[in-house]
Amino acid sequence: MKAFSIIVGLLLLPAMVIYEKSIEIKGTVIDAVERTPLKDSHVYVKGTNIGVVSGENGEFSLQVPLIYKNRPLIVSYVGYANFEEKVSKVQQLEIQIAMHPTVITLDEILVMPGKELLVDQAIDKILAEYDDPEEMLTDFYLALFVIDEDHHVLDKVMQDCCIVK
Repeated sequence: MKAFSIIVGLLLLPAMVIYEKSIEIKGTVIDAVERTPLKDSHVYVKGTNIGVVSGENGEFSLQVPLIYKNRPLIVSYVGYANFEEKVSKVQQLEIQIAMHPTVITLDEILVMPGKELLVDQAIDKILAEYDDPEEMLTDFYLALFVIDEDHHVLDKVMQDCCIVK
């Protein structure tokens, strides 16, 4: 029994040594302009499953094994530019990460009349996704089709709610 305990201890020793060698990163995420905390910011080490979400006052604490010290620490928040810096450069007692608001511009889109085409395309896509008409007709799509007694789709039903005239 002693030999078994010694073997198990020796097997677990390397894992404990690796676990103990880690960097603790503590800090707060704030808005760079307003200087207010950013609750629910995502703080994570890129390429790993190590991450946390900041608390009510923007605070976070993260244990990062030393093997990831050269990986980037990413802080992200909707509407703000991401913060990115190597883990080894942010291993201080307490850091404050100031996030800068950013604007993302989108390309223009042009919406043309003709919803009938969109409805036709949607119905065609629905028909293409079902191999078995029985399965399709038991779903909520049943109201959009005229079917015969053998469950063959005879026609698409266009209701007033779907057609723009």
